[in-house]
Amino acid sequence: MKLKIIDMKSQKKNYLFHPKVIKNHHGNPDLLRIHLTPEYTKIDFGYVAKDIYINGGWIRIAPETFIENKITKKRYTLVNAENIPIAPMHHYFETKKDWRFFSLLFPPIPQNDCVLNIIEIENGNSNDFNYYNIELKISDGIEVI
Repeated sequence: MKLKIIDMKSQKKNYLFHPKVIKNHHGNPDLLRIHLTPEYTKIDFGYVAKDIYINGGWIRIAPETFIENKITKKRYTLVNAENIPIAPMHHYFETKKDWRFFSLLFPPIPQNDCVLNIIEIENGNSNDFNYYNIELKISDGIEVI
């Protein structure tokens, strides 16, 4: 068995990722970036109100939202949300042209290569903010000072 040595200095860095995520259904916000720090994992999104609703509809995030390391199956539950209400609260758009940036904060994940799933609702439907197979390679991350 080969052990992987983790450089503890790398665990104290801040990394920014702009993952390439192909949305597999409409309605989900765009995943803009993932920020890994020793203190937290922050995931930023952008959302545009939908034309199918009279006033653009609404958004919220489920309190049980989590990120999961696909390989280890370790889960990290939502700690806080910025600029999006946590259910049962809602943010109602005023027009079909409204938009909103928001962030989800989770406990820090190990700073090594991984594949993440972001799950709002397990076995959810196309309206849930679920993303699968987001590959993060530390070598692709931008070190933020």
